[in-house]
Amino acid sequence: MAMMLSGMCTSVQAALDEMFAQSHGLTGRWRECSDRAFAKMRRGFSAQVFDQLNVTLLALARPLMDAHRWHGLRVVAADGSRLCVSTRRGAELDADHYAFALYLPGAELTLHATLHPADGSERQMLFESLDATEPDDLLVLDRGLIGNAMCCCRLKTDQQIEVLPTEN
Repeated sequence: MAMMLSGMCTSVQAALDEMFAQSHGLTGRWRECSDRAFAKMRRGFSAQVFDQLNVTLLALARPLMDAHRWHGLRVVAADGSRLCVSTRRGAELDADHYAFALYLPGAELTLHATLHPADGSERQMLFESLDATEPDDLLVLDRGLIGNAMCCCRLKTDQQIEVLPTEN
């Protein structure tokens, strides 16, 4: 997963060899498994593992998240960005996806992240991500996401609404 998100500009095999070398404290490359073994593993991989891993990691990070509360509220920033996909160095393609994330600014952690088609609505992406929030969260949204619909949705789910005025 980290290799895919880091904008990998090398072969899967070379990246695996470098990763295993680093895990053994070596520089250069160390062959532990082939890229074919990696491909076979991906085929049998369940996406549910990522959900379970996320829950476990967030539980471990709870003390860090609690240390960065603002007036007792957990600050959660929400935003989406168009992704420009690149298959190799210098071969940039048109954006064909949107990444949407809920981010914990003080703790520097991503609470929730998803990929959507580029023609999707950022507001809809936010609504689909609200299950990852808690009642004591303070959502920090840009002007494109704020509105009556957001407040109605939060009230419908019995979650606290904090509306802070912005400077013009």
